[in-house]
Amino acid sequence: MHETLMNSIGDRITYCRSSLKLTRKDLSEQWQMASVPTIARWELNAVKIPLKKLSSLIDFFYNNGLIVSQAWILNQSETPPIFLRNNTFDELDFDSLAQENLLNVNIQEKNFTFGQVKNTLISPFIKYGDYVGGNNCPISSLNAFIGDAIFLKRDSGIVVGILDQYENEIVLKNFNNHQESFDKNLFESAGRIKWIVRRP
Repeated sequence: MHETLMNSIGDRITYCRSSLKLTRKDLSEQWQMASVPTIARWELNAVKIPLKKLSSLIDFFYNNGLIVSQAWILNQSETPPIFLRNNTFDELDFDSLAQENLLNVNIQEKNFTFGQVKNTLISPFIKYGDYVGGNNCPISSLNAFIGDAIFLKRDSGIVVGILDQYENEIVLKNFNNHQESFDKNLFESAGRIKWIVRRP
């Protein structure tokens, strides 16, 4: 993930903003918590961003589909940012609309699978009842996704989390390093999360 280009807090803020295809002006206008010159000073490391502003900025990123932790921005520890293509529907007919939306993606994407989330490990980022989808891979190739937000699919639904390890069992964690372990034989497929449809 371009580690060499993100040696400072400012670089990582710039990376998050750019991931959402926002200019500094866009960010200033949509977030409404800092002027363009202030954002520029943070990104150029001329001034350190106050923690209260950073917390608000992280919330803004999350609301626009980019999940990033404060620890990653401050010192590049924990999980790198995860960009989720985000669709939201009203509660009325949510399930049928979400499934229809993801079935359309399934037609365009190779090896795409989706399902309803049945755990709360990384809530509120991805909540119980949301729908997620991504490109399917065999459970045996999960080692390639250590540190990524993944889904594990079984008949009863999907569980999600940050893949921490894959040995005798699958260990998922959240952004605070709380872990849950799963028997790998319980799941038919897995993959990196690419799409999320949020329950209202």
